[in-house]
Amino acid sequence: MDNGNGSGGNDDAVNWAALVISLVALLGTILQVLQQYYASAAGYSNCGESVMGKWHTTKRRTFRWSEFRFEVQFESPVIFVSRPSNTRGPVKDAPINYIEGTKDSLERTRAMLPKEEDEQKEMLKAKAHGVHTSDNERATWVTLLSQLQHMEAQSQMWQAEHIKRNGPQLMPEFKNHTLAVAVQAKKRSWDTMPADVKKPYATTTMCHLLEIAAMMGIYWKEFDRSRDRYRAEGNGYMLTGTQIPDLGIMFTFQISGKSRFEENRVIPVEEVKDLCCGFVPTIFQEIGDHRRLGFPEGETDGLSFLQFGSKQEISETMVKLECNINTSKYFLSDDKKHTHLFPGTPYSYYTTGLA
Repeated sequence: MDNGNGSGGNDDAVNWAALVISLVALLGTILQVLQQYYASAAGYSNCGESVMGKWHTTKRRTFRWSEFRFEVQFESPVIFVSRPSNTRGPVKDAPINYIEGTKDSLERTRAMLPKEEDEQKEMLKAKAHGVHTSDNERATWVTLLSQLQHMEAQSQMWQAEHIKRNGPQLMPEFKNHTLAVAVQAKKRSWDTMPADVKKPYATTTMCHLLEIAAMMGIYWKEFDRSRDRYRAEGNGYMLTGTQIPDLGIMFTFQISGKSRFEENRVIPVEEVKDLCCGFVPTIFQEIGDHRRLGFPEGETDGLSFLQFGSKQEISETMVKLECNINTSKYFLSDDKKHTHLFPGTPYSYYTTGLA
């Protein structure tokens, strides 16, 4: 009601201004609360495309009502080695996807060939409007999957050309291989990530990592489990391992040069499992005497497998072959030089992470 001096209009203007200010403050409070809840999803930004490649599509926020916060969940690969006919993997009921170098295999393993990987990195750099001297934000297991696909694609291409040049032959099918790299997806939560790990990691076992390294032409320069020092190089690649609290041994995979998988490639057969761990199968094997996993640690059955994992094992093997004492002592001498194609140690099933 106007009292004649116009104060009623001023009161309405003040009331409207107070209402607008209150609504703005309420909206700001609501946005701040939502921001705090979204900020509780720790690790979400660490699971982006620049870190995980195509695996970033598996990340999601899940609200935990019991704790009134968001939890970040994602999938990362479990990598192992087996025959392509194998139907049982370490992750129960999860599909097994074998690395074959084909378009279908690339889609199922969420991997890319190196050329596509480089194109994606350049695209992400352009989006960020930044200049990068290195790609240290990328999880190295993403690069490993890409190089494994490249290994299969390049070797199959070379094999097809070799068969074409050398007369009519049947191209062996991938399903007939006795050794292949397989991938399973495993659901993980950022809540269970070790404190010193800032990127999603892939998991494997030490034995499978040794076999994959052998297949890729990577040879161990240093493998000292007592001091946790692991380093392997070869064919343009490098593997480095360090001990991480609450996780185990974490390996990083790097490209140090140009790789080639043609006539120089290690034939992907199951015997690589033995050779890369210092066991050499012989002609004395009987039918069915196939795996040495049933042997007691440090022992083999007769002459079906010879042990060459260390100087001491070589010396003992010489004795088993009834060589004279001078031959046996030769391998214990520090001034004699000898090496293995796959220097390593006997099997170990400790879980290993790939950064």
